[in-house]
Amino acid sequence: MDDASALNEHAHAPETAQEADCPRCGQAPSALPPRSTSLGPIPVRRCVRCGTRHTSLEPARLVFTCEDCGLPFLADELLPHSHSRCPDCAAGRIPEDLPAPEVARAVEREIRAAVDRSSTFVGEPGLTGYLDRLAGRLAYRMEGAPTDPRVALFEDAAVRTLALPSGLLLVSLGALMSVEDEAELAFVLGHELGHAACADAAVRLVRLGLHAVAAGTRADSDEAWGRAAHELVALGYGRRRERDADARALEALLALDYDAGAAVRWLGRLGARIDAGDPRVADVALAHPVPRDRRGRIERALFGRALPQVAARLNREVFRRAAGHAVLTTRLVRLAGLEAAVAAPAGEPARARARRPRRWPWLVAGAVAALAAGAALLRFLL
Repeated sequence: MDDASALNEHAHAPETAQEADCPRCGQAPSALPPRSTSLGPIPVRRCVRCGTRHTSLEPARLVFTCEDCGLPFLADELLPHSHSRCPDCAAGRIPEDLPAPEVARAVEREIRAAVDRSSTFVGEPGLTGYLDRLAGRLAYRMEGAPTDPRVALFEDAAVRTLALPSGLLLVSLGALMSVEDEAELAFVLGHELGHAACADAAVRLVRLGLHAVAAGTRADSDEAWGRAAHELVALGYGRRRERDADARALEALLALDYDAGAAVRWLGRLGARIDAGDPRVADVALAHPVPRDRRGRIERALFGRALPQVAARLNREVFRRAAGHAVLTTRLVRLAGLEAAVAAPAGEPARARARRPRRWPWLVAGAVAALAAGAALLRFLL
């Protein structure tokens, strides 16, 4: 979870080195800077045409995510997307699907401590409550999602998000500023909740963290947890898991009567920023399939589908008042760490607030019924 100043790290290859074209389709390097990872000394980039990830300098090596254990690995030859397995899993050394709950909790404590040391968290009471309520509504419509998700904002101009196993969503200011209405925000948060609902977050963070600790020394083991979080942000969960998270987010949007086209619009703007070489989207571009492919899958999922016969919600004005530019530029205050950012507000938890029925429809119905009864009684007496 680097701060924004790290965006320029490895932004340009050495002048004497040759930038590698995509090994799969031959596409020239994109305008986006390659990203540094723990896979090796050479940064990694993603092809904007076919989505293949590879090291940025000649000779290029390919980067895959293992379909079995979920860890990234390097390969010297092209592998089918559906049969990408790391050497350990290919040899039959496949770890258990899910970590023990106590292990996942211990890893999350380490990740929280590492993120707390490396990030500056910000907040504003109205904004915090708004984000928590929206996350709660999305989680209520998503099978397996954490029961009380929370959102913590951190200072970073880059588009970065991360879901922890407990349902804590770490969201950068850059990610929040990238959306234009509540429906788009619901898609971004819903995508992360989808990872938590599938236990992707628990599995990947445990394996990445333990792998980083095992590869380091006792002196730098604390930093290894921070590297694990950054690695997950930069390299994602793999093509299949990212597509599954998109599908879960889309279903949650439809269940809540949001405009499903919001996902397509947000991905369209993301694709334009990637094409323009905006370094603030370098991580999200490397971690996910190319936006064009994501948009195509969502459009195909919506094609011919009977959508709810109600006006699709955008809640643009509600979003503007709670999380608009004026709020993010003038009313945010720095908080005393991650725990302050997720401290429970007075009253009900986010999930209870999300499910609490509104009282005013019942009051209106009661008033109408009373008037009708009074009118009937008056006719009887007359």
